[in-house]
Amino acid sequence: MIKVVIPASGIGARFGADMPKQFLELKGEPILKRTISAFQNLDMVDEIIAAVPQGYAQTVADYGFDKVRHIVEGGQNRASSVYTALKKLPKDTSIVLIHDGVRPFVTCELVQAVADAAKQHGAAIAAAPVTDTIKQTGQNFQIEATLDRTHLWSAQTPQGFTYDIIMQAYHQAEKNGTLHQATDDSALVEALSIPIYIVLSSPRNIKITTAEDLLIAKTFLNEDIK
Repeated sequence: MIKVVIPASGIGARFGADMPKQFLELKGEPILKRTISAFQNLDMVDEIIAAVPQGYAQTVADYGFDKVRHIVEGGQNRASSVYTALKKLPKDTSIVLIHDGVRPFVTCELVQAVADAAKQHGAAIAAAPVTDTIKQTGQNFQIEATLDRTHLWSAQTPQGFTYDIIMQAYHQAEKNGTLHQATDDSALVEALSIPIYIVLSSPRNIKITTAEDLLIAKTFLNEDIK
């Protein structure tokens, strides 16, 4: 069975709302509730741990998901929040999936594919090929190079790992003092020189970080209703 960690402890400063964005409603349901529901409804998942901002644990508990076994208070950054949640997992855990609390459109097929790849290889992430031309700049926003996008991917979640690999990665980052620098979990695993495999993701697997993203998400739901 699979354990799922859902980091959702950000305050959403960029969004400009009066509450963290993960608790904003999307067609009548909080974004985070929709995200947790996607995993609650999967037979392959038997435990979910959510990391939330201070003061929001009871809000998430009131969602009533029986697979949410622990709700932890997040730390000063994403990585520390994930690490706090990981420490709640039993040591006989096999596969861990880590998924952003503001990616509510994750599909069963994507979860299964990442989990299978993690079982086979030890580490795998959902990702989408970069379609824009990427420029590298120096000082004063001057372009220094145009990167070859053929081998560039946009990292998403879920990201899946064996328990031993992800715990080793976080322990090492904490020991080295680099935990706060991580923007995703696979970066910490990369630091161990462990190969990570990519699973092709869906364009709908968006991360809702701005008001514009929320409008896109509402459009997706309207399309589903038709």
